[in-house]
Amino acid sequence: VRIAVEERDGPARWVRPAQLPPAVADFTGREAFLRSLDGLAARRHDRGAPRTAVIEGGFWVGKTALAVHWASQTQGDFPGGCLFADLHGFAAGPPADPGQILNGFLRALGAGGDEFTGTVDERAGHYRSRLAERPAIVILDNAADYDQVRPLLPGGSSVALVTSREHQATLLAQSGGLPLELPPLTTDEALELLGHRLGEARVTANLRAAESIVRRAGRLPMAVLIAAEHAAHRGLSLERVATQLRTAHERLEMFTSPDPAVNIYGVIDSSYLALPPQPARVFRLLGASPASPISAESTAALADIAPAAAQAALDVLHRAHLIEPAAGNRMRMNHLLRAYAYERAHADEHPLELERVWQRLRQWYATTAAAASNALAPGWAGPGLLPSPAADSTIQGFADRDYDAAMAWFKAEASAVLQVARSGTTTELSWQLPATLLPYFYLTKNWSTWLSAAAQAHGAARHTGSRLGNACSLLSLGWVRHEIGHTTDAVVLLTSALQLHDEHDDLGNDCLAGWTAVALAAAHTTLGQHEDARTRYLRADALFTSAGLDLGVATVRALLAGTQQELGDPQAPATAHDALALAQEVASNPVLSLAHHQLGLVLHAQGAHRLALTHLDSALRLRRTSRERWGEADTLVARAGTLHALDEPVAALDAYRTAAAILDTLHDPRAFDVRERVTTLTARLGFPGTADAAS
Repeated sequence: VRIAVEERDGPARWVRPAQLPPAVADFTGREAFLRSLDGLAARRHDRGAPRTAVIEGGFWVGKTALAVHWASQTQGDFPGGCLFADLHGFAAGPPADPGQILNGFLRALGAGGDEFTGTVDERAGHYRSRLAERPAIVILDNAADYDQVRPLLPGGSSVALVTSREHQATLLAQSGGLPLELPPLTTDEALELLGHRLGEARVTANLRAAESIVRRAGRLPMAVLIAAEHAAHRGLSLERVATQLRTAHERLEMFTSPDPAVNIYGVIDSSYLALPPQPARVFRLLGASPASPISAESTAALADIAPAAAQAALDVLHRAHLIEPAAGNRMRMNHLLRAYAYERAHADEHPLELERVWQRLRQWYATTAAAASNALAPGWAGPGLLPSPAADSTIQGFADRDYDAAMAWFKAEASAVLQVARSGTTTELSWQLPATLLPYFYLTKNWSTWLSAAAQAHGAARHTGSRLGNACSLLSLGWVRHEIGHTTDAVVLLTSALQLHDEHDDLGNDCLAGWTAVALAAAHTTLGQHEDARTRYLRADALFTSAGLDLGVATVRALLAGTQQELGDPQAPATAHDALALAQEVASNPVLSLAHHQLGLVLHAQGAHRLALTHLDSALRLRRTSRERWGEADTLVARAGTLHALDEPVAALDAYRTAAAILDTLHDPRAFDVRERVTTLTARLGFPGTADAAS
């Protein structure tokens, strides 16, 4: 559509083009990106302000839709209208010739005569001159590189939106443009888009299947719409569509079409075939890997290359938007790309090489997880429980008991450890890998994943017939069952685990038996069976002493002191002080914090409240340093009780509130009890707005 302004009896001297394609009817989300573009337009008259936005992202992520949607809402602010060109940067054929695109723009602007002669740069000058008086929005879609885009940038107060599947570093550097890396939709946005097409009621009624669909569609707008088309016009239920997207082959089949614009093989081929050999191989192998997220170190093990080479390959894949950033400085690959890479791996790699790849990755995860586990709790596992290091494994970041690095590694990789453990043939590593997570789970209280990991390890141990694996997995299952409130069941599981040690001397792991006794004692304590608890703690003390594990001895004596206090044993203070002295030698923050906490409880029970508060404050500082969120809450509750005894109710109230907030984030039902204390104490203090204070 063109609007011409004509001189009487003369040629058109100015034309306002309106070349925008139709805007997407169900455009969803992207509010932050739209605001960024609004800001770009608002500042376009300011000297030095960017006038170019570079919208980057992978296939089907909605780059063009974002540009067209924003332009359609904003074009009234630009007297020069809108120009649009598909540069075919990643199409099957050759990229568009910028000179030909430039001629088309000149014609659309009403140019004639000499304006079509001369070099590309000369014609670009005429083009910019026409837009100087009447700024326009120029969308350069699917750009290949800076050389293709350079003569088409409008200059002046016009705004250019450039979309590309590759990172355009040179364009951004030369234009000072605004970089916008467009990620997939959030899960809520993808569900909203699905609801636009299928009706919100249908999506809400089948929410679990709908969530599976958008996840397996990579949360990509085009893929979500294609899946919605299958559900709407082929009479398929959402459950059936979700099932069809479950496997790699069926997932790709749904998105295969004679139309190149919606044929997944065609759109990914253009990026994959442009990769250099090593990044292409890494991409294939990532598809064959069971692990997600992706790090340079795990990729190095996967591809049997140096970590620096792995990082370089990942950088290439990121620039091509074949992987995307994830938490913890990791990367990830969406479900559709993973399915494509999986097929490429099985088509282009020898089956024996894929088996070697899997073995390398599994061994790397086993070795690294064992090292991280020992960084959290040095020597906790004793002999034979954790995998032995492999000579060719790359272990980084856990030297000198690097607790923080180990905690960060597990936070990023715990899910990958479990994915790797349950993939392939069931072996000893199938239960050993989940076992490496036990200290991490104990410290972080990630109960749902802990329960899943323990059950997974128990099944693998029974499958392999490993007595040691069975004892270890029963310990893990019993411990987590106790912590989530199923203490009676926990006692049965932990008793069975301890019986395995009693009946089979060949297990040969006093450390594992000691931790089992500790967990069983804790369960007895919860049930009020303090004599049984003392018996178990004393056995654990003997086992840890026999194994030479001071970390275990310090732990069990700290806990034993609390049981002795419950039983009225005058030895409780001495045991607590002994635990603290030993914990200071062990130099483990979690153990030292436990010793301070338990000594504080004993001193509080004996009426030495001020001294108790000193130890509880020390425990609180250590638990915050170690990121023991549940432990922090536990100490805050104990601290609040001590402050109340010291007639400092306002400080006690603050401690209770902080503890309740932490327990809420951990989904711990104890939060209700703590909030009840907040409400009661607030009412006693006569503070206004009791209900508000409690929340």
